[in-house]
Amino acid sequence: MSFLSEAVNGIAPGRLVRLDRGRDQEMLEVDELVWSDRLEGERWRLAVEALDFSWAIGVDLPAADGVRLSAMASALSFDVPTPGGRVAAAGLTWVGVRPECRGRGFLRALIARHFADCRERSAPVSMLFASQMAIYGRFGYGLGSTGARLRVPGGAAMRGLPKPTPPVDVRFETASFEAHGPVVEAVDRRLGLGPGARPGWTDVAAQARRRLLFKDEGPKDAALEPWRILVASRAGQPTGYALVRRDGKWDGWVADGTATVRVFQAVDPPSGHELWRQLLTLPLVANVETPPLPLDDPLFAWLEDWRSARPVVIDREHVRLVDVPAALGARRYAVTLDLRLAVQDRLLGDNAAVWRLEGGPDGARVTKVADLADDAVADLTLDVRELGSLYLGGLSATALAGAGLIAEHTPGALAVANRAFSSERAPGTPHDF
Repeated sequence: MSFLSEAVNGIAPGRLVRLDRGRDQEMLEVDELVWSDRLEGERWRLAVEALDFSWAIGVDLPAADGVRLSAMASALSFDVPTPGGRVAAAGLTWVGVRPECRGRGFLRALIARHFADCRERSAPVSMLFASQMAIYGRFGYGLGSTGARLRVPGGAAMRGLPKPTPPVDVRFETASFEAHGPVVEAVDRRLGLGPGARPGWTDVAAQARRRLLFKDEGPKDAALEPWRILVASRAGQPTGYALVRRDGKWDGWVADGTATVRVFQAVDPPSGHELWRQLLTLPLVANVETPPLPLDDPLFAWLEDWRSARPVVIDREHVRLVDVPAALGARRYAVTLDLRLAVQDRLLGDNAAVWRLEGGPDGARVTKVADLADDAVADLTLDVRELGSLYLGGLSATALAGAGLIAEHTPGALAVANRAFSSERAPGTPHDF
């Protein structure tokens, strides 16, 4: 690949390169310097095994002994549900620049190469989880989904449900991939592949990624109890699971432990309700910390007082439309629409155009009608960042217009976009990447 820049103040330029598994120790060094953490043993081996090196890129700098890896990024390939459809997407991950190499354009070069790879692989959408929200907006990523973490008091009252037929059976066991990997795969497959799959869902189909669910995140976890799993089943078939760990604290003679739930999934309300009931009545547990939950998660309806759980809303997936017409054509729309969207994109110039979006619940067609110009006729004007926020149905066009981020030129166009881009389910995924 090419040089990124000329030498500045005597500092040699970097070279953008493809990475392979033979450079995993260099990647580990960058990872530890960026994240102030330490990956060891099997967890590191699995993390490398789970990585799709066909996406892996880095920046090399000259060093006394050859070259030094100074920045890196990779991605995972996903078939992501959209409202009414599915889209090929790249999950950008393992992004990092050595602390002393910041401010030299390395991240910009990595992102540009990632976008080019997305187009070469016909993946019109890129998604990521942002370590710092302020970084990725300038590259056109919009906030696509949100979630909430809860700290539910142990024994919190829940609304009852009618007794299901067949009943829900729950077992509590020490978690292991060998025993419970098939449970995770079976439940996730039902949730992620069905017609009602949540927009933005990303799976853990790769065996290494499933194995990582059962591993500690670092040496600091070694003193804690092993991960446990609650498995729900009905008629002998797995219908849900929750990975949980307790810290076993005491306040004098009063149990003050916290149960931290890493992942929670259920295919039907009875299974989900019974799993939460079991979690909230674990002995010696004062609080149960949930993973990030979509804002329409059933737990909010089941808790008699979710205010006491002190929910904290956080950002989740950030979405970037790398190929605007292909991405818009891959989803369905809640109502019939025929809109001309003036899309601004300062990084990918061929996205910057007036696009005619015609579609509805059965499909969509996107055609370019004009280049962007002061006299271009459009119903709405918006940046590709806002289009990413609309894409999964997580944010509304009305809210973005109220913030001054979408301009309406044709009366009524905003209301149509607001309804058309909506989703029956809040977007989100239980599996970060």
